[in-house]
Amino acid sequence: MENSENKTALNTSEADKIKPMVLKERTAAKIMRQIQEQMIVTLPFLNRAVLRMPYLPLKEGDIPKESSGKGAKYGLPGTDGKGVRALPDCVINMYRRDATDLSRTFLHMILHCIFCHPFRYDMLNVELWDLSADIAVENVILELDKKEFRQNSDVKKKSFLFALGEKVQPLTAENIYGFYYKNPEEYEKDKGLAELFKADTHACWLSSNEFLGKEIIDNDAEDDYANGGVEQMWKKTAGSIKLQAEVFRRGQEFVPGAAVENIKELYKEKYDFEDFLKRFVSPREEIKVNNDEFDYIYYTYGMKLYGNIPLIEPLEYTDMNKIHDFVIAIDTSGSCQGRIVRSFLNKTYTILKSTGTFFSNMNLHIIQCDSRIQSDDRITSQLEFDNYIADLKVRGYGGTDFRAVFDRIDKLIEDKEFTDLRGMIYFTDGLGTFPEKVPDYPAAFIIIEDDKEKPNIPPWAIKLVTTLEELEKK
Repeated sequence: MENSENKTALNTSEADKIKPMVLKERTAAKIMRQIQEQMIVTLPFLNRAVLRMPYLPLKEGDIPKESSGKGAKYGLPGTDGKGVRALPDCVINMYRRDATDLSRTFLHMILHCIFCHPFRYDMLNVELWDLSADIAVENVILELDKKEFRQNSDVKKKSFLFALGEKVQPLTAENIYGFYYKNPEEYEKDKGLAELFKADTHACWLSSNEFLGKEIIDNDAEDDYANGGVEQMWKKTAGSIKLQAEVFRRGQEFVPGAAVENIKELYKEKYDFEDFLKRFVSPREEIKVNNDEFDYIYYTYGMKLYGNIPLIEPLEYTDMNKIHDFVIAIDTSGSCQGRIVRSFLNKTYTILKSTGTFFSNMNLHIIQCDSRIQSDDRITSQLEFDNYIADLKVRGYGGTDFRAVFDRIDKLIEDKEFTDLRGMIYFTDGLGTFPEKVPDYPAAFIIIEDDKEKPNIPPWAIKLVTTLEELEKK
C-alpha cells in the first residue's frame, strides 16, 4: 500500500512538471508560427525557405548557455538546417523583450541556411568562418532595409560594412573568409566585432548528424535529411529563391544584390584537388604480389601436401594506377610567390604520398617559369621529391609566358625523355600568354581564386579554381 502511495505521489509530481513544460513549448511554437507568417508577408520571395524552418523545441542541457550577449540566460536559438532549435524559454523571453529581435534572428538563421553556411565546417578556421558568415548575412539584411527587422546596432554595422566593402567585393562569406585568411592582421583587428554581428548560436553546425555529441536525428529520419541531404535540400531551395528573386525584381520588389551574390557562390565550380590529380594517373603494370587475385588456401594447401611446392603460385604483377611521366609547372611571376607556391607543392606532394601514386621509378619534371624557364628539376624517386620540397627555392618573379613550358615539354618528348606522358598541371594566376597550338597531352591550369582580373583560359585547357586556404587545409 505504501509503495502504491509513493508511486502515485511520484506520478503526480512528474505530471506537475510536465504541464508547464508542455505549455511553454506550445507558447513558443505559437510565437514562432506568428513570426513565420509575418515574414512570408514581408518577404514573399523567401516563403519556401521560411516553411522549411519549423520550430523544434530543445530540452534543458541540449544547448550551451551563451556566456555573454543577447539571451545569455537561456542561450541563443540555432539551426542545423532542419529547423529552429531553441529552448521554449529562449523564444518566449526574446519575444517578450523585443519581437523585432526574434524576427531578425529568425531571418538571420534562414539566410545562413540559404547560403549553406552551416554545412561548410570543413573550413580551416572555425571562428573565422563563423564571423565571415555572420557578416555576410547581416549585410544582406541591412540591404533589405525593412523596418520589421531594424535594430539600434545597425548604424554601427553599416559603418563597418562600408569600410570592409572597400577591400572585399562582393561581401559573401567565402570572400570575407578568404580576405581574413590572407590578411590575419585584419582579422585580429575585426574579430572583436563578432558579438555585434552574432544573432544565433552555431553550435548546431558542428556536424550534420551530431549536436554537441548528442544524436538529434531519429533513425527513421526522412530521406531528405539522410546522407547529407539537408545541404542538398537547401541548395535546391536557394536556386528556386534566386529565380523567385528575379521575378520579384521585375515586379519592382527590391531584392538585395548581396543575397543573389551569396547564392551564386553556391554554384561556383569547385573540385576536390585530390580527385583532380587522379585524372592524370596512368594505369601501368608493376612487379608486385597481387593480393586481390591470390588465393592463400590453395597456396598453403600445396605447401602442406607437397612440401615446398605451392599448388598455385602468386601472381607477380598487378595493375597500379600510379604517376609515371608527369610535369608540374610553376608560374613564378610576381603574383605567384613564396608561400603560395610552397603551399601548392606541399599539398600536391602530400596527396601523391598519401594515395601511393608513386612508381618506384617515376619520371617527374618540376619546371619553374615566368617569361622563361628558370629551372627544370627531374624527380625519379620519393626521396628526391622529399629533398626537393625541403630545399625548395622559388626563382623568377618576372612576367608570365606559358609558351616556354610547352616548348620545353615538346623538346623532352622529342628527345625521348618522356615515353608515357600522362599530362601536366600548371600552377598559375592564369594571366599570361598561352600557346596557339593545342598540346598532344592533357594540360590543366590550377588557379588561385581572388578578386582580381579573371583569366581567359583557352577552351582546350582544363581549369581548376582553388583557394589558398584549400591548399593549406590539412
